[in-house]
Amino acid sequence: MMKIGNISGSTRPGRIGEAVAKWAYQNARQKTDADFELVDIANFDLPLLDEPAPPSLGQYTKDHTKRWAEKIGAFDGFVFVTPEYNRGISGALKNAFDFLFAERKCTSSKPGTSRSTPPPTGLRSLFEGS
Repeated sequence: MMKIGNISGSTRPGRIGEAVAKWAYQNARQKTDADFELVDIANFDLPLLDEPAPPSLGQYTKDHTKRWAEKIGAFDGFVFVTPEYNRGISGALKNAFDFLFAERKCTSSKPGTSRSTPPPTGLRSLFEGS
């Protein structure tokens, strides 16, 4: 069975996205063809990218990076709930995925989805060209 990460992409106090992500997760769990897990990037307490080597080398040295990479690498696909700041995704979401390389590869076997008006610039680019 496919494992889908429902990613809450904001860390701002008082954020509305947390409630939206929980709503999306509760609805997704009604599906029987995939296993869904709610992942809140706020729970990972990621600093600004602080790994000494480029993520493409996969040589993670920080515990927070290893934990984040293990979590994201376990998924077959993603559903993102993210605010739009200045016509783009949240800085926290962008930073979280800057830590990763192999774990964020998105191919035909690793689908994703985007629902927004308009779609935030930059969400698709997290997975293109990886």
